[in-house]
Amino acid sequence: MNNVLSALDGILGENKIKQNEPMELHTPGKIGGPAEYYVEIDKTDDFIQLVGAARKIRLPVFVFGGGSNIIVSDKGIKGLVIKNNCRRFEIASMKGSIKNQRLDIAYALVFAEAGVPMNQLVRFTIDQGLSGLEYALGLPGTVGGAVYTNVHFPKNNTSIEDFVYNIRVLIKSGEIQDQSKIQRSDIVLSVIFRLIPFDKKTLWERGTEAVTDRNVTAPDGDVIGCTFRDIGIADAMRIPTPGHTTSPSFLIQQSGLAGKRIGDAVISDGNPNYIVNMGEATASDVLALVRLIKDEVFKKFGVTLEKDIKIVGEI
Repeated sequence: MNNVLSALDGILGENKIKQNEPMELHTPGKIGGPAEYYVEIDKTDDFIQLVGAARKIRLPVFVFGGGSNIIVSDKGIKGLVIKNNCRRFEIASMKGSIKNQRLDIAYALVFAEAGVPMNQLVRFTIDQGLSGLEYALGLPGTVGGAVYTNVHFPKNNTSIEDFVYNIRVLIKSGEIQDQSKIQRSDIVLSVIFRLIPFDKKTLWERGTEAVTDRNVTAPDGDVIGCTFRDIGIADAMRIPTPGHTTSPSFLIQQSGLAGKRIGDAVISDGNPNYIVNMGEATASDVLALVRLIKDEVFKKFGVTLEKDIKIVGEI
């Protein structure tokens, strides 16, 4: 057994950590080279200890949840890759008052570990009659990823950060801190959301509407993820886009790139802001399409698109 496995197995027990694990098995787009060391964790205490042990021996650590919106390079990831499967969630507390012998709830604080599937948490909050996250129904990925990327809800022009009360993070020094915002180097451990009581039927209607919209816009198949962030409203008005939409899909479509293929990576015809793996696509194929889109959209519209997908590993 090598020194790295000796140091890490002392926390989890032997044979829990895999070597050279293909990341294509753990990402929705089925793309990615091997993780040098790979493990799945379902207890936060184990997670914290493992990160600390890895940092002590100067082993790079990469943490992910659902794997949506990341591209793992063909060369893979050096160091330790941790899939966060810590999935506890609950109503932590409620704030309100009693009026005329009736409880009037002002808001509820909902606790969720970072590995909770976002869609599972949203279903729970809707079923509890709590408003704030309903437009995230059907969203892929985990709570940690959604908060880290600050997922936007176009239907009501809000972001997930609007409903965050507290984020517990593991910072670079190894300390655990409670914050309202996160830094790029922070590792999200858990989140507390501040949600407002609302009519359950209406919440399900809003959520169902959001799911329908996603099903219409997101293509079928092994989708890499939403490729680019929305453009600014100033650019949308200058061009102008239909209805001043800020979606990059219009710009990509008008640049003649819908359906463009490099290797087995294809720009979706239905929504050109998605790239689909049609079989054996590589990260290099996807990144070549990303560069092509950025170049062509800038030439035609003078807009520099910003990636919404994160590239992980050695390029």
